Amino acid sequence: MSTAQRKDLPSIGIFACFSGGSNTGSLTGMAALEIVKRLGGDRVGICSMPATLSGVPRQTALVKKISKIVIIDGCHNQCARNLLAGVGIEPALYVNLEEQLGLDKLGPFTSLDYSQQDVMRVADYLEELLKTL
Repeated sequence: MSTAQRKDLPSIGIFACFSGGSNTGSLTGMAALEIVKRLGGDRVGICSMPATLSGVPRQTALVKKISKIVIIDGCHNQCARNLLAGVGIEPALYVNLEEQLGLDKLGPFTSLDYSQQDVMRVADYLEELLKTL
């Protein structure tokens, strides 16, 4: 089914930092994609942070209809959380990889400095937390 044909929204919308500028920023996005694979797009969907922050009407309207929002940040800077708070989005669940999982942010330009094991560890953690929603 194409996106245009989709009739139902997922019950959980994920905003992942997914900056790609550091290892933990990349991990947020990779783990979010893994969660969609595991749980299915009818339960979990990834929301577009750029479209939401830019006020794209369709994306903004869709996000407002999703019952539970999850924000995933990679580090102590909490960029995704802070940016989304600026447009009035408060999560039902907030996850910070550095703070909650003890993953070290290696700094700028470390985009690929993570392993598949790291992705699975983060996805496993997220999957357990999502069971509480």
